[in-house]
Amino acid sequence: MTVRNSRTGQFVTVRGAGALKGQALSLKPGLDLTMPIAAQVLKDSDKPKSK
Repeated sequence: MTVRNSRTGQFVTVRGAGALKGQALSLKPGLDLTMPIAAQVLKDSDKPKSK
């Protein structure tokens, strides 16, 4: 399925259910799939990383 980003006007291909079947999908520990993923990733990227 192709959708249009209303802010940029670009078209993005969105894969359907089962598109990742047979592929490894690694997720960060603590990632909640019931909440928007981008917001969680951006929130984590704002924190300074310890060395």
